[in-house]
Amino acid sequence: MGRARSLCRQALAGWLRCDAEGMARWICLAAWLATSAVALFAFERLPHLEDEVAYLFQAKTLALGRLSVPSPAYPDSFWFPFVLDYQGRRFGKYPPGWPAVLAIGVRAGAPWLVNPVLSAIALYLVYRLGQTLYDRRTGVLAAALGLASPLFLVLGGALLSHMASLVWLLLFSLWFVWMVQGRSRWFAVGAGIAFGMAFLTRPLTALAYSLPFCLYGGVQVLRRRGGWLGYLVVALTGGAVAALLPLYQWAVTGDPWLNPYVLWWPYDRLGFGPGIGAMPGGHSPHYAWINLKQDLSHTATDLLGWPALSWVPPVVGLILPPRQKRDWALALPFTGLVVAYLWYWVGSPARLWGPRYYFEGFGGMWLLSAVGLIKVWRWASARVRWMRRGLVGALVAVTVLQAATNLPGRMEEAHGYYGISRAQLQPIQQANLHHALVIVYADRWLEYGALLAGMSPTLDDDVLYVRSSDPATDAAVITQFPGRTVYYLVKGRLSPASGP
Repeated sequence: MGRARSLCRQALAGWLRCDAEGMARWICLAAWLATSAVALFAFERLPHLEDEVAYLFQAKTLALGRLSVPSPAYPDSFWFPFVLDYQGRRFGKYPPGWPAVLAIGVRAGAPWLVNPVLSAIALYLVYRLGQTLYDRRTGVLAAALGLASPLFLVLGGALLSHMASLVWLLLFSLWFVWMVQGRSRWFAVGAGIAFGMAFLTRPLTALAYSLPFCLYGGVQVLRRRGGWLGYLVVALTGGAVAALLPLYQWAVTGDPWLNPYVLWWPYDRLGFGPGIGAMPGGHSPHYAWINLKQDLSHTATDLLGWPALSWVPPVVGLILPPRQKRDWALALPFTGLVVAYLWYWVGSPARLWGPRYYFEGFGGMWLLSAVGLIKVWRWASARVRWMRRGLVGALVAVTVLQAATNLPGRMEEAHGYYGISRAQLQPIQQANLHHALVIVYADRWLEYGALLAGMSPTLDDDVLYVRSSDPATDAAVITQFPGRTVYYLVKGRLSPASGP
């Protein structure tokens, strides 16, 4: 036993050694702890957005080994946001990539921990990409800058799909670069699989992010510089995995080309013109410009956490010598996302969530920011010594300033966001209900969102929650679940079926 403990201590000491690799692992550990704290204390392990509720529903469905479940006899009484009832089947509107990953957490009993784990993996991949393209110091600094990003912390604690998408696309980037460098041909297979998984998670994001890689590969092939087989393997493997999306859509809707998004909102499509988007007259360049200004304005803080100044290090990285093509390449995936999402009608108006449609491009921008800061350091080192101390002091001051002024407000906003909190569960927990049916009187799903989070897609929970429609429908639903004790929940007050 003593020897086992000694070996564990040695392994841990080796894992957290103080060289660049060890520093990267410390940063990853800090990322896991910080995002776990956000998930646990700010978000209270609950979904808050409609998207998160639907993702969790889909993850629970997949954890049961199913793609969909039968629609209940009275669908409106068991209404979930962004969950469809179509041709007698019930399923979420989103692609299956993120729900499949989240289902692992559902099976483990801790779906809220999946994104914190992915957050740590994401920063380690940023480090490895920086190490590959530049050196270990650049990779470590980029990972540290990512940890300081408020949007990274928020998305790492939420139940949204962006962190999984970031991990897949960073894997794609790293393995693509390794393939180009002439390492094992299996990295071409890995890059294709990673792209395919990113496509199954966020299709538009994956396509926009990968466009610079596609152009690079195409140019290399046209110039006959060799390696065409690797690019072909990436394309074929990625296409094979991505083809699972129409297969999934065929399985749940009966039509491989029917996007479930339009079953919920017929106007939820890409493009411009009438019938696209919820704005009067449809999505237009005017609305795209508004979204662009809004999202880039938020990016100026959310990229690094520097209040309105996060754009400075990446710009410096591009303009200071030595200028390298790889510096510009780091900004291309982010640019691709900015351009692609001009065609989507939804922006990011909420301060809490920030420019989340651009988030998958943050990895390259963190690396470019690290390049910029290192270039400034070298420039200062060639002049006077005190400038280096001033730069360190300024970097520390900006980081502390954002932590003191930005993060507390974001975490406070996250707690009870949309009015959803664990306080909604208190009447049920205090009553210690079992084998019960609770009729909920609510104008909006937000009033009982925490209760929805705990329900199974198959409606076989110990306590079931029914959204009240009208007395006749409520009575019909009650007959569907004989033997259950019936209660009413009105504005947080629970009472037995003798009367609300």
